[in-house]
Amino acid sequence: MKLLITFLLTSIALFAHPHVFIDVYPTINIKNNKATSISVQWKFDLMTSSMLMMDYDKNQDRQFSKKEIANLKKSAMRTFKKNKYYLKIRSSDKGSKVQKVDKFTVTIDEMGRVVYSFDLICNFEIKDSALIFYYKNNYISFMLKKSYVEPLNKNLDFSIRKVNNDRYFGFAMLNKGVI
Repeated sequence: MKLLITFLLTSIALFAHPHVFIDVYPTINIKNNKATSISVQWKFDLMTSSMLMMDYDKNQDRQFSKKEIANLKKSAMRTFKKNKYYLKIRSSDKGSKVQKVDKFTVTIDEMGRVVYSFDLICNFEIKDSALIFYYKNNYISFMLKKSYVEPLNKNLDFSIRKVNNDRYFGFAMLNKGVI
């Protein structure tokens, strides 16, 4: 009986951990104290990067051609939209949300990680806003650190905090305002 309970508890735990790890580097583009877009870089972990290269770098030259990027983008956009761009925007502008993705491209960095670069077109008041990067099913872990954000957003007063509730785990960028 102890063996059965141990097996069941261990099996349940296996389903609750991330399989993909992404470092998030956001730059908020601001005009008149409003965000007009968020330029984002996602840097995938090495295991996921290897799988993405096997699936989409068809000629295995460790570069993504325009055709390979188009195929990857087509696949990524379906999941982006389905998961609300993995971003929750909280601001005084009710109903703030991502309108579309622009300038999507894919590269491989010097460490061998696949990097998605894209702009999230949106419009919201910066003061007292929050950007929450998350995935509701815990299969993707987004990492957002002050050291990732600060050099890209020198004009913002912000802080970073973990968000861990019953529905999702992620990181929030809390924006106090423009400096």
